[in-house]
Amino acid sequence: MIFNHIKTKGIKKEFGEMEKIMKKLGFVRWSWDYEKVTYDLKYTSDQIDYFLRLRADVINDKRLEHPKALLEIGTPVFVRHFFPHGIDETAEVPESLRQQVNAKLEELEKALNG
Repeated sequence: MIFNHIKTKGIKKEFGEMEKIMKKLGFVRWSWDYEKVTYDLKYTSDQIDYFLRLRADVINDKRLEHPKALLEIGTPVFVRHFFPHGIDETAEVPESLRQQVNAKLEELEKALNG
């Protein structure tokens, strides 16, 4: 599920600042290389793992872990994890998680636009 209504797409943040924001919100820098990064926040419902995911790309001449690497942020998505290693990006937010996910999306948007 793509959250197009959340205004994060195109925001630019330096890597050092982004790390602080995302850690404070509970996100983990999971998948990354020197040109892009994915931050994940894990949810579990009915023994199924889901992730609220935010991707960003490096847009200057720095490598990702350099504090001055400039990131351009994408749109948050909600995905379902399939064992052992599959992702369904069309997953809907389960009703049992809807309130938590919506609250976190509001918090994320506010933190990144602040």
